[in-house]
Amino acid sequence: MNPLFFTVLSVSSSVLEAFTSFQQAQAMKAYYDSQADLSRIRTAQKKLEAKEQGVQVLKATNEALGAALAQAAASGILPDDGSALLTQTKSIREGAEDFQLSKLNEEIIQNLGLIEFRNTKEAGRIRQQSGILDAITGFGTDIVATEKGGLFSGFTRDKEEEE
Repeated sequence: MNPLFFTVLSVSSSVLEAFTSFQQAQAMKAYYDSQADLSRIRTAQKKLEAKEQGVQVLKATNEALGAALAQAAASGILPDDGSALLTQTKSIREGAEDFQLSKLNEEIIQNLGLIEFRNTKEAGRIRQQSGILDAITGFGTDIVATEKGGLFSGFTRDKEEEE
C-alpha cells in the first residue's frame, strides 16, 4: 500500500485523539463548574437554615420573657424588680447567646461554602489546563512516533538528491 495513506491515517488519528482530549477537558471543566454552582446553592440553603434557627431562638426568648412577666404579674410581684427581673435578665442573656451562636454558625457556613465553591472552580480550571496539555503532548508524541516509524520520510527530499 501507499505510505501516504498510512501517514494521513496516523496524523488524522493523532489529531482526532488530541481533539477528544480537548473536548474531555472542556467537559470536566463544565462538570466542576456545575458542582461549584450546586455547592453555592447548598450553602445558601444551609445559611437560611441557620438564620431560621436564630429566628426560633428569638421567638423562644420572647416566649420565656412573656411567661416570666406573666408569672410575676400573676403572683403580684413587680416584673422589673428582684427575682422576676433576674429571671428576665437570665432569659435575655441565654437568648442572646443562642442567637449569637446561630449567627456564628451562619457565618461559618457562608465561609465554608465560599471555600468549597472556589476550590471546585479551581479544580475545574486545573483539569481543563491539564486536559489541554495532555492533548498537545499526546499529539506531539504521536507525530514523533510517526516520524520515527518513517512515514514522513517519503515527503522530504535530501539535498543530495536535488544536486
